Amino acid sequence: MKFLLGLLLTVMAYTISNAKPITATVVFENLTEETTINGIFYIKQTNQQFDVTTLESFQINLPNKGSYEFQFHSEIVSAYTYYPSKITEKKDTITIRLEKKSQARITPVSVQTKGIAELSNEELKQHIAAGTVNFIVHGLVAIPPDTYQAFKKEYGIGFISENCALNPQTYKTTQANNKVLAAYLTSEFGEVWKSKLPAQPFGIRR
Repeated sequence: MKFLLGLLLTVMAYTISNAKPITATVVFENLTEETTINGIFYIKQTNQQFDVTTLESFQINLPNKGSYEFQFHSEIVSAYTYYPSKITEKKDTITIRLEKKSQARITPVSVQTKGIAELSNEELKQHIAAGTVNFIVHGLVAIPPDTYQAFKKEYGIGFISENCALNPQTYKTTQANNKVLAAYLTSEFGEVWKSKLPAQPFGIRR
């Protein structure tokens, strides 16, 4: 009985210690010529968004130590976010690396991409060979250039990133675009291409 009581108290103490709020620091690694920034910092687990208008470090308060997913999005630069797999008192720094858009931009959308569902199979193959079709990704996504370039080199299909807002027409067009490309890749290569995706196209499951 005493053993069970002691074990219960230990578990309760551990739970309380883990539930203690924790403060993390966000720092910028600026590889651009920008002297200011305008972007959004997002915490997935708490569904919080913060407007960021300076390159100075800032702090965020988290409910407790643990695993979190952080993202940063800006229209003027490409951003890559690095952080520990688990935020603790000793590992509490989130680094946002900023690069010029021209160095890490996703292939621009072509005229054909929006109407890709209307192409014949032969026309689709021609556009893929020409490198003018893209999967569409929605949300605060930064795709490292080497990963999407490797995918495009192997399969002929690039990626474009669009904003988080989805109206009914955008939803329909995006899903149709991605499903046509996914069906083509599956017919040509089986399911193996899904394991090489650098980002998750909207409406496609791995």
